[in-house]
Amino acid sequence: MDMNQFGEHATEALAGVDASQIPSDLSLVLEQQVTNGDTIVDQYHVVIADGAVRIESGAADNPDVVLKQDSETAEALRNGTLHSQRAFLTGRLSIDGDINALLEHGPLLAQLLPGLAS
Repeated sequence: MDMNQFGEHATEALAGVDASQIPSDLSLVLEQQVTNGDTIVDQYHVVIADGAVRIESGAADNPDVVLKQDSETAEALRNGTLHSQRAFLTGRLSIDGDINALLEHGPLLAQLLPGLAS
């Protein structure tokens, strides 16, 4: 599956990233699934490793964290009208995997992926 608007937005957000912010020993794979009903309409993953970050289309082989939301929620997160914590607490965003990794690296993720980890 190719990335649509949400994956492309994430790729654009990375264009201005200062790689010096990324610890060289950090290894984390975050998969994003955007749905419409039971159908995945956008799926991509963010790979943070070796002091760099990149986005790849499709499912990750072994993601540390999988974030799943419907397209309305994804758009609200992207444009800043909804905070990810509120989306999670209200059931609009589900998180599977290593939630502690998200909490531990939240400030860095917010810098690297504005609109995705806000």
